[in-house]
Amino acid sequence: MLTIALEQASFYAYHGLYPEETIIGNTFILDIAVRIPDMQHTDQLAETVNYQGIYEIAEAVMAVPRPLLEEVVYALTDELKQRYPAIQHSVVSLRKMNPPMGASVRNSLVSLEKSY
Repeated sequence: MLTIALEQASFYAYHGLYPEETIIGNTFILDIAVRIPDMQHTDQLAETVNYQGIYEIAEAVMAVPRPLLEEVVYALTDELKQRYPAIQHSVVSLRKMNPPMGASVRNSLVSLEKSY
């Protein structure tokens, strides 16, 4: 299997259950890794997963505010698989930096691992 990934892509977005989160927003850090069948000696971008395409999908999904981070990671995996049918496995982790919970916490994390 070949793994293609983006690590620590940073977005400012408006995901959250509480009304102030949808107004103020927050910084989110996204890690995305996908696995496709091994393709030895390919030099054709169309035969693989383009990490720029992964970023474009992430950017579009992050732009749509959702109340739960779980919704965000599910939407992202669905869009990735739709654009790149060769994906056989994905891991998407989303961190919300400084979550508004009245405690000193660096980030919250939701991670989804799927096999197709």
